[in-house]
Amino acid sequence: MKIYEMTDEQRIKYLLDGGYIDETQAQLLRERQTISTDLADSLSENQVGSFSLPYGFATDFLIDGTDYLVPMVIEEPSVIAAASNAAKRVKKSGGFKTFPTSRIVYGQIVLENVTAAEIAELQQHDSEILKFAQQAHPSLIKRGGGVVSLKFNHYEHFEEVELGIDTVDAMGANMVNSILEKTAHKIASMISGDVLCSILSNSGVGQVITVEAKVDYEQLATKTMSGEEVAGRIVKLSTFAKESVKRAITHNKGIMNGVDAVLLATGNDFRAQEAAAHSFAFESGQYQPFSEWRIADNKLVGTLKMPIELGSVGGAIRALPMAQLSLAIMKIQNSRQLQSVVGAVGLANNLSALRALVTTGIQAGHMGLQSKSLAVSAGAVGPEIDQVAHKLNQTKDYTLQNAENILLELRKK
Repeated sequence: MKIYEMTDEQRIKYLLDGGYIDETQAQLLRERQTISTDLADSLSENQVGSFSLPYGFATDFLIDGTDYLVPMVIEEPSVIAAASNAAKRVKKSGGFKTFPTSRIVYGQIVLENVTAAEIAELQQHDSEILKFAQQAHPSLIKRGGGVVSLKFNHYEHFEEVELGIDTVDAMGANMVNSILEKTAHKIASMISGDVLCSILSNSGVGQVITVEAKVDYEQLATKTMSGEEVAGRIVKLSTFAKESVKRAITHNKGIMNGVDAVLLATGNDFRAQEAAAHSFAFESGQYQPFSEWRIADNKLVGTLKMPIELGSVGGAIRALPMAQLSLAIMKIQNSRQLQSVVGAVGLANNLSALRALVTTGIQAGHMGLQSKSLAVSAGAVGPEIDQVAHKLNQTKDYTLQNAENILLELRKK
């Protein structure tokens, strides 16, 4: 039986039998646990409850030689289906290869009303300031991280002291801001001007990852198109995304569908990720796609390059039981590994979207998977949901009115 055909309990048993979760974690899934009131109060203001989103998993991800099931939190069923579909095609062609770079978060100490002489004085004491900053968070040094760079930047109206900080496995916002504020006090004592603010940057330039997938032509073929023809059309659409900003935006949105869904499942800050990603896309002066596809050695080759800002420890990641469950299912050991998984999911969703667009069109699969949602909206319950969804998929008339009519006829029998 295919995973999407299983009941919830059968899927939980699949995870248990595969060694992805233990019985305690299985019970957490069965209970569909929301977070406690105490935890909710600690994570938000004026909270009155919990807002649930569907929690599922994508399959068949072979990344750097390791197989993964990837938990994803999203309200759109086609995203998980698309990720799994593309991952299976890539797996049969050798899997995803990833190339993480550094794990550096940059922070800014912004100065105003500072004289050139004072900046020169600060620059002469840069090693002293750097040493002070390095000692501002001793526990980070023990974990192998810490402040790794210090740079002075001049703007028209401001001066900036920029720190680069290796946050190891944490996303690091709080620790970076703590280091910056302590260092800012040190700098303030050395100048007559003012410290305007001290804050991390979500630019993501120090956390860029590259992901590559090579896909055999036979994995792309449809009933009416050869794999080589599909590959060629994908390359053309990828090229169009480089030329058309409007297309590049939607191209990237499809990538972020997968990226954000994994970030949500692991308790990460998807708002920071969105900011980092889209600023990176505009780095050249014209908004560009995160991925490109080309033909090489009679294969379709896709390369995704983008910053992925995340952590595997700390904050909400540590506090949220479901985030911990997600990391356990993927057997995540560190943030670099999680970066690789997230990047692969983004490229997988991109491949599925492009293949659909240049063959059957995006709506055929998308609306077929939305049929259950339409059935529920029409008032279907229990077994009625599958019956209404099946009829919707037969008629291809994916409207709420049609779903209501089908349900009415069903109940008359």
